Amino acid sequence: MSNETKFPKIIAVDFDGTLVENKYPEIGETKEDVLTYCKEEQADGTRIILWTNRVGKYLAAAVEWCEAHGLHLDAVNSNIPEVNEFFGNDTRKVFANEYIDDLMCTKFRFAKPEQGTTSSWAEREVKLAIVRERKDADEKGDAEYGVACYKSALKAFYSLMEDGHSGFSIQITKNLLNRLINGQCLTPIEDTPDIWEEVNIGKNGKTSYQCRRMSSLFKDVDAEGNVSYSDVDRVQAIDISNPDVAYHNGFTTALVNKIFPIEMPYFPDNRKFKVYREEFLTDEKNGDYDSMALFYILTPDGKKVELNRYFKDDPNGDSFIRITKEEYEERKARKIR
Repeated sequence: MSNETKFPKIIAVDFDGTLVENKYPEIGETKEDVLTYCKEEQADGTRIILWTNRVGKYLAAAVEWCEAHGLHLDAVNSNIPEVNEFFGNDTRKVFANEYIDDLMCTKFRFAKPEQGTTSSWAEREVKLAIVRERKDADEKGDAEYGVACYKSALKAFYSLMEDGHSGFSIQITKNLLNRLINGQCLTPIEDTPDIWEEVNIGKNGKTSYQCRRMSSLFKDVDAEGNVSYSDVDRVQAIDISNPDVAYHNGFTTALVNKIFPIEMPYFPDNRKFKVYREEFLTDEKNGDYDSMALFYILTPDGKKVELNRYFKDDPNGDSFIRITKEEYEERKARKIR
C-alpha cells in the first residue's frame, strides 16, 4: 500500500486474552495496560478496530464492554471507511498499523525510544524542561542539580518501558519504587528477633531497638516486658495557620502512637497521620516555643479525630504538661512569637 494514501494510524486489537483476560464466552478481568494504551492512542487520533473471533451475542457483549470502558470502536472485524473507500470494498484482510493479540510472537509492550511514540514524547518533555531549567539558572544560579534530576527521571522511564510496563502494572511499579525511596518495607514486618538491633538502654530499664528492615521503626521494651512500637515517619505535624508546612515532632508522634498503637505485623500506609497544631513562645528562656495546642488528627484514610488538647512547658522536666483551654488562651494573649 502506498504511503501516499495518508490513512490515520490504525490499531486492530483482539478482545479475549488481550483487552480482557481470556474467560470466553464470559468476559474476564480488564487488562489495564492494553486498554490504557488503546485509549491513549485514540486520544491522539488513532482509529481502533475490534479484531476478534467472537460472533453473535458474544460479539455484541464485547462491543458493549468496549463502549462502557471508554474505548470507541471505529470498526468491528472490518476495515475503517477510509480503507474501504481506497480499495473499493471491505477486503478480507483488516488493514492496520498495529495488531495487538495475546498470541502474537512479540507481546504487547511500550514502544521503544526509536519508534517515536511514548518514549520520544518523554524525551522531548525532558529536553524542554532542561532548557527551561538552564534559562532560569541564568537568573538564579546553577541548574545542573535540576538537570541531573530530569535526566535520572528519563532513565527510570526508559527502564520501565524496556521491561514492558504500561497501564496498571506501571502504577504498581511506581508505588513500589516510592516505598523503596521512602525507606518503607514492601511486605509486612513480623516481630521476630532477627529484625531488631539494640540501640539504647534508657530510664527505668527500658530498652529500645531499631528495625533492620525499616530504619524508621523502633521497638521499646520496659522492665516488665511490655512492648510498644513507634514509626517516626508515619506522623506529620501541621501548623494550622500554615497548612503547607509539615514537620516531625516527637511529642505529637507519641500521642498518635497512644491513640493508634502500631500492631504487628506492620505495613505502613503511604499516607501519614496529620496532626494539626499550634505553638508559640511566652518566655524567651524557654527556647523556640513553650505553649502548644493539638486540635485534631486526620488519619491516613481521611477520618478526622478531634483532640482539642492544650499544653505548656513543664518547668520541672523536658516535656509538656496538659493545661485547660482557658489557661492556653491566657498564655496566647501574651505570646511573644
